[in-house]
Amino acid sequence: MDIKTVRHSGKVVKISGNKITAEIIVSEACGSCQAKQMCFSKGKAMTVEAQIGDNEEFEIGEEVNVAFKQKLAAAGVFLAYVFPMILFFAVMFLVIALTDSQDKGCILGLITLPVYFFILYKFRHKIKKTFQFKVEKLY
Repeated sequence: MDIKTVRHSGKVVKISGNKITAEIIVSEACGSCQAKQMCFSKGKAMTVEAQIGDNEEFEIGEEVNVAFKQKLAAAGVFLAYVFPMILFFAVMFLVIALTDSQDKGCILGLITLPVYFFILYKFRHKIKKTFQFKVEKLY
């Protein structure tokens, strides 16, 4: 893997066919993080699913590295946080400009968010193909 890859150590918890589920504890970078006091993932376990190749073999309980590309992490943050905020403000200001009603602008801006996340949910399988995790053996 290249330099722009984020890796976390984890443990294999489930194997089914060519998919592996690994559990990682998201706390390795907490020491240098400025938002560690407010973080919801500090020290919490997270499970990720990854595809494995035909010639790779893993066992349940085996220690592994779970890796993903750093640019995919940025894309995930954009889809989950940045774009919904831009969408909210764009709809709100557009409605306020067209109707001169701040109430309607705020309400329609807020209505836009669940609609956006519902659309994101409907495309979750397509998005999941883009956000692939890799599992590497520890040697």
